[in-house]
Amino acid sequence: MTYRRILAIALAALCAACGPERTLDPDAFEPIKIGLVISRSGALGGDGPGWEDASRLAALEVNAAGGLLGGHPVELIVVDDETNTGDADFHTALANELIGDGVVGVVGAAASSISLGVAAVLTPARIPQISCCSTSDRVTAFNEALAPEGRFLFRTIAPDSLQSLVVALTAEALACTNVAILHLNDDYGQPFGEAIEAALRADGVTVAIRVPYMEGQPSYATEVGMIMAAAPDCVALVAFPGSGGTILRDWNGAGGSTDTTWIGTDGIRAPAFIEATGDPALVRNFYGTSPITDATTPEYNSYSERFRASLSGESPIPFSSNQYDATALLMLAIERAGTTDGAAVRDALREVSTRQSEPDFERPGELADALKELGRGRDIDYQGASGNVDFDELGNVISPFEIWRYDAPGSTAMCTGARTMLTGGLGSFCRFRIISPEEIRP
Repeated sequence: MTYRRILAIALAALCAACGPERTLDPDAFEPIKIGLVISRSGALGGDGPGWEDASRLAALEVNAAGGLLGGHPVELIVVDDETNTGDADFHTALANELIGDGVVGVVGAAASSISLGVAAVLTPARIPQISCCSTSDRVTAFNEALAPEGRFLFRTIAPDSLQSLVVALTAEALACTNVAILHLNDDYGQPFGEAIEAALRADGVTVAIRVPYMEGQPSYATEVGMIMAAAPDCVALVAFPGSGGTILRDWNGAGGSTDTTWIGTDGIRAPAFIEATGDPALVRNFYGTSPITDATTPEYNSYSERFRASLSGESPIPFSSNQYDATALLMLAIERAGTTDGAAVRDALREVSTRQSEPDFERPGELADALKELGRGRDIDYQGASGNVDFDELGNVISPFEIWRYDAPGSTAMCTGARTMLTGGLGSFCRFRIISPEEIRP
């Protein structure tokens, strides 16, 4: 779907809430440019367009309400990160391209390695950056190494230090006694795999083997062979959709046991993972963990309805709500700051996301109303479509997690849990247990 068509559909859907029509003089109002680092290709290329649509919806809602700072429209400047997680020079070039285009803030990337690579340039330039999906604990470490006034990197997703504990809880629930870990060898997968191993061992579970692998290989037969030789009853898999699908094909092709239980993570909680296997029937005994990105809350339901209205009935994909919140928060912070100065916007991010002395606005996703409240000099406490978006001093948020299960089409044990997340010929992802932050052992 083209941007022009999205614009027409979204404005038609939003016009009832826009109030009096406002015409902006493009010669008098220069656009406020926000960068999007999006995976339009590569391992996350199947999800990137859905995340881009979420950002465009947020920008359209703000522009329909009259823009920012007295009438400046928001313009999104998009670069394709190609899910290129290993090329630091490429990450630097992406960041410099956005700076050259005049962006005042950046949303992205999804992959942790890319977010960190871009942040290495944006942070010294004092440009705020918010990721929807970079869960690596190295994001926390990046900020910890800086003085508070030097931190410009945020994320609207909970860190892997918490999810690794949820993986251990899942292994306990599934009665796993001998677990193998297969994980990406990058800024996302390496610390995550290590944290999963530590969490399992702390619970007294035997870790048979931990095997890192590089994204983008045509086959993972060697790594799969190492896992098979360890004879685990469960395998924890930290992967992106493409490599995850290839690993499942290699496992089945090598005669891997159909009784082995798999525990995936947030990186493969996506239709693209099932598509990458080539045959949904190959995905057997598959469970997983993820921060909840589509909770049954008024905030998410409101967002989902608006998203479908703007995209002809298409539903938002996982982490779409986190991308929307990242974009919305950046724009609200600009309005709150009254300027596009990076440090002022950075400080305002916490002010618009966190309860102040008397929050006057807490309704979900009603950006036009939020802008009006800010224009009156009143406090707001933005309630995220993705959940709690109260940033701590390191730019992190805390949210509930889920244990999910996948059932292939025609399975006799089709999903019975709350909220089916994938239907049709690809089968079903189901949420069957919610893990609150309080349940996660420190």
